[in-house]
Order: sequence, then C-alpha cells, then structure tokens
Amino acid sequence: MDKRKNDDVSHDGHRERLTKLIEASGIENVSKVQAVEYFLTYIMPRGDVNPLAHRLLDKFDNFGNIIDASEGDLKSVKGINERSAKKIKLFGELIWYYSFSRMAKKISMDKKDEFLDMLEQLLRFKKSENLVLLAFNNQFYLTHKRKFTDSDLKQVGVSPFQLYDFISTAKPAYISIAHNHPGGTARPSQDDLDAVKFIEDLIKNFKCKLFDSYIIGDDGLYSTRQSCFLRSFDSTGQIVSDIIKFDN
Repeated sequence: MDKRKNDDVSHDGHRERLTKLIEASGIENVSKVQAVEYFLTYIMPRGDVNPLAHRLLDKFDNFGNIIDASEGDLKSVKGINERSAKKIKLFGELIWYYSFSRMAKKISMDKKDEFLDMLEQLLRFKKSENLVLLAFNNQFYLTHKRKFTDSDLKQVGVSPFQLYDFISTAKPAYISIAHNHPGGTARPSQDDLDAVKFIEDLIKNFKCKLFDSYIIGDDGLYSTRQSCFLRSFDSTGQIVSDIIKFDN
C-alpha cells in the first residue's frame, strides 16, 4: 500500500472517531476546531481537514463567520478552492432555507415578537448587504419570501422586474421589505427613503400594498413606516429595548 493510500486509511479512521465523538457528546460540546473539522468532512470527502479547520478559525474566529464569509474571502485561505468555497456558501443558503421553511407557516404579523426574531435571523449577522421581500395574505400570515444578495441589488434595491416577478408569483395582499446595514446604523439614509417611495410607486397598479420597510443594523431594527426602532441593541449585541407597536 503506497503512502497516499495509508494516509487515506488514517484520515478515514480519524473521521470515524470524530463522528462517534460528536454522536456521543453533541456538537455543541466539542471544541471549535472539532466542530469545524467535522463540517469540513462534508465539504471535502477525503483528506486531513484538521489543519484547514485551524486556518479557517484563525482567519474567521468562529463557525458563523466562516459560513457568512464571501467566496473571495474563503478562497484566500490555503486549502479552499473555488469548488469548496461554493459548497460552503451553499451550505449557508441551506441553513437559511431550513430556518425559513420551519418558520414560514407560523409567522404572522399578529405574532410580532416572532416576526422580529425572524428578521434578525435572516439579516442581522450577514456581512454583506442582503434584501428580503416578504409577502403576506389578508390575514397577515407570511406566505412567500425572496432574498437578494448585494450582487443582485440595484441602487434602489430591487429592480422593477424583480419586484413584479415576486408579486406575480406570491399574489400578496401586502408586501414588506427588509434589508441590512452591515457594520452601520439601522437608521435609514435618504437613499433608503427614496427606495421605499420608488417601490410604493411601482406597486400602485397591483392589488397589494407596501406594509413596511425594515432595516437591521448594529444598533437595532428600524421601521421606516413608523420612523422608530422596534428593537435596540447595545454594544454587546444584546436587545436592550423591544418596542412593538405594529398597526395592522
């Protein structure tokens, strides 16, 4: 057996031991390196991924930052090629899709705290700008969502075609828009306010209304309709106030 085959056998044994450890202890009870290493076994079916786990943590500090990193940033780490970077990014999309699909049937504007929790989960910790369109029926239940990343977005947010396509598919009674300001305040800029007016004008010919536009930043979650923070965060990221006063 040549050295490469011996290495494969050794690494396979290590992966099996790591899997058994996590099955016995739970992934939340192993080290950060072991958790990232286990994740990498799904990204890279063969080879020793322990050194790569260390390099990723050295650069990004934790698993969440690894998942949220851009493809370019991921590829700057030795051992991550374009294929691996794309797999990691798609895994992040799967987490987002799973979270939303579990929550979608439960989310209603009548459950306002849960709605704000959902907005946080979708957008708060993204490192680049993302925008989400949300569709609601007449009973204010969330029925559809569509996410756009910074590469999809125009100066005014979504394009008329993107917006019309979403409305044609979802056929909502109301739509809301939410986007994030990575590393900045949630207070709207003039461009944000202009974008809301632009979208309101675009949908006048449709049988739906713009319910609100939300912004998530480092300091909280802001409603442009109500011109106030619905949630405020302190310097450590904890919620320090939760002002829920939606008007259906």
